[in-house]
Amino acid sequence: MSELPTPKEFLVNVTGQLLLARALGIVTDLGIADIVADGPKTMDELTAASGCDRDSLYRLLRMLGGHGVFAEDEQGCIALTPRAELLQADHPDSVYEMLALGWQDIHWGTYQALPEAVLTGETAFEIAYGKSFFDYLAERPELNASFDRRMAGVSQAENEQVVKAYEFGKHAPVIDIGGGQGGLLAAIVQRYPGTVAALYEQPQVLADPADLREAGVLDSVARIAGNFFNDVPPGFGLYVMKRIIHDWEDDRAVGILRRCCDAMIQTSRLLVIDAVMKPGNEPDPNKNLDLSIMALTPGRERTEEEFAALFSAAGLRLTRVIPTQYPSTMSLVEGERAE
Repeated sequence: MSELPTPKEFLVNVTGQLLLARALGIVTDLGIADIVADGPKTMDELTAASGCDRDSLYRLLRMLGGHGVFAEDEQGCIALTPRAELLQADHPDSVYEMLALGWQDIHWGTYQALPEAVLTGETAFEIAYGKSFFDYLAERPELNASFDRRMAGVSQAENEQVVKAYEFGKHAPVIDIGGGQGGLLAAIVQRYPGTVAALYEQPQVLADPADLREAGVLDSVARIAGNFFNDVPPGFGLYVMKRIIHDWEDDRAVGILRRCCDAMIQTSRLLVIDAVMKPGNEPDPNKNLDLSIMALTPGRERTEEEFAALFSAAGLRLTRVIPTQYPSTMSLVEGERAE
């Protein structure tokens, strides 16, 4: 068993992660994993295909090889490893969109403003770019499409676990509030055939909910246009919101939840699907996610106690929190009307 690093070794090693992230972004943008997808390549072949300086590219790949990303064989050829395979653009579990330099540049620009954000309580992204994260994306269609693809990949893996954790058909009809392209609803109606379901989204999203179409369930899900900041359709048995509440500060989050409460009947249930952080000093990847959310948006990840307070302020009562299995880090926070 390897020894744990000393406190100093741990802190010094962390600083090296910045370089590792940048190196991964470079080989991702160069498409090195796709170049070697059909078999190991010599450095001359990689240099010709990528347009890079041979020595610099080799040193980059050698560094990544020490982290298990790519491997050099006895003939000096560069081959894929299980980690490197995930850098392929079309891999089922691809992290291509996540590691691309365009996204890294945005995050790095944001993180440069993080010290000021910690001092002032403002959003680091807005300090760095002068507008909200979502307004910035809306002005850049290609980047917005990349963000959608990135989130779709994350959501697909989460949805598979979410639908296993809860009996969605029990409280039908189901409405997904701000459900995007319909990925979660597609998973629900496929696992629970016959479930009456509706997608509540803005009109431009409903024009072509790709996840519903690609899953072959477009005709099984009603589409209702609207904005959850204004109102929520009444009369459904189960109101679902996935990765919505964490984008907003407490006041706006309570407003969204209150609109759901107003739409619910006494037997309705609300299901907020978000990260639920462990309290205290317990290790939890959602605490990293919370800092990222703090940098990008006015929102936050929350503990169970914090969700209970939000629910109470909106006229709801938190009834239970249901964890999901890996690779999802989401939990299902269930609530009902308090009266």
